Amino acid sequence: RAVPDFNVFFRYNATYPYYSDAVWYLTQMRRWGQIAEQKPDSWYDEIARSVYKPEIYQKAAEELIAEGHIAAEEFPDFNTETGYRAPQTEFIDGVTFDGTKPNAYIDSFNIGLKGEEKL
Repeated sequence: RAVPDFNVFFRYNATYPYYSDAVWYLTQMRRWGQIAEQKPDSWYDEIARSVYKPEIYQKAAEELIAEGHIAAEEFPDFNTETGYRAPQTEFIDGVTFDGTKPNAYIDSFNIGLKGEEKL
């Protein structure tokens, strides 16, 4: 059977290094004890920005566009991109994820570490 978009490797900016994606991974690490102590929202942003480098992605994309390999429309608008996706509602658990509010997201779950809980 046809399953459109079952695996997406490039479309919909799938390869763009969104800070919010890094923050989501960090929230999961906090929930399940890999980050043992509570961190402020700003910490999640700082870590994401230290690891994900959209300026490198942008430079590569601009070269591909200049060489005629890919249309500019295939990439995010680099002039307006913030690195954070709009709040996401597509997760299987139905919980909205806003990458700018990681602690609120973590605290919305019934299970997993949250707040001042420690391992």
